[in-house]
Amino acid sequence: MNLEDSAFSYKPGFSVFHKCPALAKILLLPVFCILVFKLHFYFAAAMTVLLFACDFIAGFSLREIFSDLKIIFVYAVMLTVVKVFTATLDTDTLVVLLRLTCMFLMASLLFRTSTSLQLRHGLEQIELAVRRLFHLRPEPKVSHLVALVVCFIPLVSKNWNQTKRAWFARGGRNSIKMYMVLLPVFFSVGMKQAYNTARAVQVRQDL
Repeated sequence: MNLEDSAFSYKPGFSVFHKCPALAKILLLPVFCILVFKLHFYFAAAMTVLLFACDFIAGFSLREIFSDLKIIFVYAVMLTVVKVFTATLDTDTLVVLLRLTCMFLMASLLFRTSTSLQLRHGLEQIELAVRRLFHLRPEPKVSHLVALVVCFIPLVSKNWNQTKRAWFARGGRNSIKMYMVLLPVFFSVGMKQAYNTARAVQVRQDL
């Protein structure tokens, strides 16, 4: 199991998307998501195809793309089961899944072509611009906190992949027992990393 297959993890490259400023991608993401849900579903369908093409241009493999969409597949299965049992399965369900897929592909393109430092710098530029607009002190504290939260998204996926890899290396199998054993370890590692990060931030503020 490759750690590079972790969801929303950065992948080095030299494509036009890697060279595009993180600020532009961050600003485009919410606008794009609004359009995906406000416009006709044909727009979401066309953009889904286009984003798949962009992913290939950026050098992403199918495995990497679908690792970012895995949560959509899980949600789709759960939603389909509920809809079947309640006899409410309709085309609207498929449209919602299509729109969500489109949004996840856009988010994937942002994360996989932007380093954590670039994301932080982009968020910092946005906050500084807002602070200048309202004549506030130029201290980008909020953007730093948001950047920490955003950068934890690929880290969580990486931790889970590492935990599963250790389980399989010891001869474990993919079963309910695996989740019962690994989930406490997974949450423990995540909490420790969050604590260490918080301590590091506090030390920097105290300097």
